[in-house]
Amino acid sequence: MGLNNFTSGSDDDTNSGGTPPSFPPMGGIPSQGGQSDDAAKELLVDYNEKFKNADPTMFRDALIEQVLSVLISRNKPNVLLKGSAGVGKTRIVEDIARRIALGDTLIPDQLKGFTVYELPITNLVAGSGIVGQLEEKVQAVIDFASDPKNKAILFMDEIHQITGGSTSHTDSVLRKVSQVLKPALARGDMRVIGATTSTESRAFDDDPAFARRFTPLIVDELTVEQTLTVLGSVRPGLVAHYRHQIAVADDVLAETVRIAEENSRAGQHRPDNAITLLDRAMADRVLEQKKLIVQAEAAGDTALVNTLRSIPQVPLTAKRVLDVAKRLMTGNAQRPEFDVATLRATLLGRLRGQDDVLEKLVDRLAREELDLFPTSTPMTWMLAGASGVGKTETAKIIAEQMTGTEPIILNMTEFHTPSDTAKIVGAPPGYVGSDSNRELPFGTLESNPHRVILLDEFEKADKAVQRLFLSAFDEGYIRNAHGKVLDFSKALVICTTNAAREALNRKPVGFGSVPPPVSHRSLTKELAQFFDAELLGRFSLIVGFNPVDEQAYREILAAEYTRQRERILDVRPRLNQALPASIPDDELRAVAEETYVDSQGARPAGKAVRVWIEDRLLAAQAASAPSALSVPPAAAVSEEPEALAVD
Repeated sequence: MGLNNFTSGSDDDTNSGGTPPSFPPMGGIPSQGGQSDDAAKELLVDYNEKFKNADPTMFRDALIEQVLSVLISRNKPNVLLKGSAGVGKTRIVEDIARRIALGDTLIPDQLKGFTVYELPITNLVAGSGIVGQLEEKVQAVIDFASDPKNKAILFMDEIHQITGGSTSHTDSVLRKVSQVLKPALARGDMRVIGATTSTESRAFDDDPAFARRFTPLIVDELTVEQTLTVLGSVRPGLVAHYRHQIAVADDVLAETVRIAEENSRAGQHRPDNAITLLDRAMADRVLEQKKLIVQAEAAGDTALVNTLRSIPQVPLTAKRVLDVAKRLMTGNAQRPEFDVATLRATLLGRLRGQDDVLEKLVDRLAREELDLFPTSTPMTWMLAGASGVGKTETAKIIAEQMTGTEPIILNMTEFHTPSDTAKIVGAPPGYVGSDSNRELPFGTLESNPHRVILLDEFEKADKAVQRLFLSAFDEGYIRNAHGKVLDFSKALVICTTNAAREALNRKPVGFGSVPPPVSHRSLTKELAQFFDAELLGRFSLIVGFNPVDEQAYREILAAEYTRQRERILDVRPRLNQALPASIPDDELRAVAEETYVDSQGARPAGKAVRVWIEDRLLAAQAASAPSALSVPPAAAVSEEPEALAVD
């Protein structure tokens, strides 16, 4: 198995300064020892040779010095690099290999002449049908790395894999690797650098005897300013990669960093998010230019073809970068543009008695559409009020107008125990259902994060379930039981509640026909009896819906009838004569008096309108049908045959 069959692919390869240049396929590492060394070399990748011409890493000198200081330690000279995906852990190891290969003055004398070798975990497992074969491979690597004459530094990316995190067969096999490595690591006979993410390091920490043999070093995320500098350093390499067809101005680089920051999914980090975005945007522009040339050739426009081909470098625009960023985040799903005036008219046309509340909601959405203050957290609203006042209907209308789809609805009465959090994020490993492939309620956010989420009757959920959403409201994401990030940052989360309905349903005092409005402070105080204060503090808007009185109920009946009549006539136009344009006032008043229930708000309106329409149609049908008891006169029966006989 030659080294040219393996790569050191990693999400960190291009991070922290420069895309390493392409290298010709490598042959095997020259043999320096016996059969054991040869067997080990077949499993390893020589980083010194692979990255000796790579660009220097930026802003990591202090961290590289810390790594080098651990590597020359007498006891346990092993380093564990911990950090989020994309911050540049692997890139640090690549730069150490580059410095050693070039004889950098920073390299201490104890490490001069050393070689950094990567040990891909897959190389150990491949071809190891039985445990003994795996142990033989690991022992060969240990013998090679422990031999002083080989001067080897071993690098293991995703090192948490060998500690295992589950009871699967593969994990149990890989745990053998850590057990074989422990004695050599404890003696200090070999130098090892491991890399893992902050989340996945939990599996590493589950084996304290193995973890204590490493010195952990945190690889933090670069700042926005540092990321911009890194992006400037990788620009020449990317331009050369695309054959100098694309020009990237300095202002576009700055916009790329900003766009990457605002449109990346939760779990993506600087500088990898910006480097990836710039690379994809340049590739997209190359394809677009090629497409224009092909279309011009198909149309026979030679002049346009020559003009397009004569352009030395096509400029990359910030708009192109933004379009690519949105596609990377959402695929082809984009939040459709919605008209604020249409949304206002629809809400006010379908709901009655809530004009002041609906105006607040529309105003908040209009402000959000300005996009002047981008955030990484979702819009979070709490709509409080009695049953039937229009809270759920409001959420559905907003979802229809904003996204063109139904909202993601969770009936929170189904989440009344702490264990019901598993219905949202899945069961933890080892629990019943942890291996289930059923779709979780927020799985659709991965393909389209621009959704409206309705958490109906939120107060009825268990406190543990309510607190689960604290992370979504505060950080913009939730991690499921398997560590996958559920991104809420582009969603609108609407929680409805019947809590505080007593305060909102106060009757008018004296001669006033309308109860005094409940202040935001009073409403929040009432809601604090049902929700944690820190949870209420995460809502960007809390509004109380007005109770539905009998006058508002009559208006709702009239509006519901108009809507249902239009729907019916679209399907059965012949019923136009039987259904009047509106319910007569006296009948409307009678229906309202018969069906209005103070505690149910507008809920009975739909059924009441349905019954009135059905009664109207059945009465019209009965009036037009001939009576089964009526018999034609005998003379009328005998006249027609006589007439026919005369003819």
